[in-house]
Amino acid sequence: MKKIKAFVLAVLIAIGFCSSVIYTSCNKSTCIGIVCQNGGLCLSGSCSCPSGYAGTYCDKATSSNVAYMNNTFTPITIAINGVSATIPVGGTMSFTGSYGTMASGVASTSGSTPLGVMTGGGVVGETINWQLNDPFPASGTFTDTLNVGASYFYLAIVNREKNVSIINYTVNNGLTTGMYPVTATIPNNGETYGLGYYLAYPNSNVQVYFSDGSSPGPSAFSLPFVNNQIFVANYGG
Repeated sequence: MKKIKAFVLAVLIAIGFCSSVIYTSCNKSTCIGIVCQNGGLCLSGSCSCPSGYAGTYCDKATSSNVAYMNNTFTPITIAINGVSATIPVGGTMSFTGSYGTMASGVASTSGSTPLGVMTGGGVVGETINWQLNDPFPASGTFTDTLNVGASYFYLAIVNREKNVSIINYTVNNGLTTGMYPVTATIPNNGETYGLGYYLAYPNSNVQVYFSDGSSPGPSAFSLPFVNNQIFVANYGG
C-alpha cells in the first residue's frame, strides 16, 4: 500500500513539473521577438504595461490631466504649455498632457476696481504670481490649488456714511514699507468693494478720506496670517 501511494505521488509531481516546463516553454515561445518598453512584461505574446503606459509594446504614454483651482478672491490668468486661460474665483481649469511630461507655465492675479470706482478701472495693490511646474500623473487628474500666501491680505471696503463718498484710501499708512495710496471713489451705498492684495504686517492699517474732507484716521486691524486672508473695512452705520 505504501509503495502504491509513493508511486502515485511521484506521478503527480512529475505531471506538475512537466506542465510547468511546457507552460514556461510555451510562454517563452510566444514572446520571442516581442520587446516591451517602459518596464512592460510580455505574457503569452502580449505586453502587460505598467501604470502610465499603453500600446502594443507599452511605447505610448497615457494622457492625464493637471488641474488648477482658484482659491483666491480674484480671477487668475494662467498659461500652461502655451495654452492660456482665465480661472474664475472658485473655479478650476484643467490641462491635458502625457505621463512623464510636465505642466509648466505661469499664473497671476490682482485686485482691480470696477469702472466708476477708480477712473478707467484698473489694477490696485500687489500682483500675485505663481511659477508652475507639475508632472502629469500616470492616470486621472492631479489638482494644484492656487492660494495667496499669508504675507498678503485682500482688502474690501464698505461705505455706509451718509451723504459722503470715499474718494481715496491708504493702506499701511505710516509704515516704512508696503504703504499704498490709492485714488478711488467708493459710494455710500453699503456695497462691499473688493479692492486688492496688500502686504500684511502685524500693524497693518487702512485710512480712508471722505468727499467732505474728513478722515477717521488709520484703522489698525489684526490679521490671522493664513493663506487667503481678508480684511473688510466698514464705515458708517
